[in-house]
Amino acid sequence: MENSDVPNLDSLPTAEAVPESSSSSAQQELDSHSMDPVLDSNEIDETFQAFDPRNVSAERTSGGIFTAIIGIAAIVAGVVLFFAIGFEWIFFALIVTAGFCYAVLVYFSIFWPSVEHRHRHWRLTDVGLEFRHGVWWKHLQAIPWARVQHADVSQGPIQRAYGVGTLTIHTAGTSNSSVNLAGLSHEVAISLRDEIIRQRASGDVV
Repeated sequence: MENSDVPNLDSLPTAEAVPESSSSSAQQELDSHSMDPVLDSNEIDETFQAFDPRNVSAERTSGGIFTAIIGIAAIVAGVVLFFAIGFEWIFFALIVTAGFCYAVLVYFSIFWPSVEHRHRHWRLTDVGLEFRHGVWWKHLQAIPWARVQHADVSQGPIQRAYGVGTLTIHTAGTSNSSVNLAGLSHEVAISLRDEIIRQRASGDVV
């Protein structure tokens, strides 16, 4: 049975038509925080579609929560260590090392999601899906309909709050048995899943 709430797949971007993002304010936030060391967005093939920019906020939220938990644990450990060994040189060295590691963690939790977002694109073609990703090392994954077994759409609590989800495509006869496309709009993820179901039902996928 068709779900009336799910947008028609014809409205999704293909190699012939790529709509602009519906979340202009979120895209402006990405532009203001962009720290792109490799590739300008103008160099991306225009037939590819960016993932939903709301996913950047979702990843920052989850990363911020994780970073806060690690920070609290590090403070407690530092206090215990101080009372155990006092203010010795080894204590100072451990604090400096921990501080550096924590700064790196903050960077990857808060700033890296916007960098990664600019290097993740997808498109729907007549033969399947193509997925481009990677900041320093570029990857292009082609997922032909003929190798798809089934697909799932999932949402964690933070993803649900931002309206994004993850499309997991299970394939056969490849080195990677499944491909996760996290950060799609939830509606788009459902539409792509339904297209895979239609492809299998029509006999296009063996």
